[in-house]
Amino acid sequence: MEENLSLAELERLLESKRDQDFQNKKFAAALKGVDLDEPGDKESATFEEVKRRADAKLRGVSAEELEFAEIGIGIEGDD
Repeated sequence: MEENLSLAELERLLESKRDQDFQNKKFAAALKGVDLDEPGDKESATFEEVKRRADAKLRGVSAEELEFAEIGIGIEGDD
């Protein structure tokens, strides 16, 4: 193998590595039931939105209930 690679060779190597990483992540996502090839009709969720949904799931409430609780509004059930 050469000691020095040309820019074109480095670009192809980087592209190949990125494709390989994407395929690995795509496989891991498929195991969790997520299709990375599916075009997203929805807007991409921000990190804060994802974090809020995860926090709500951990607390056992909906994301909306968590948002209301954060601003001091409690929601009572239909009990």
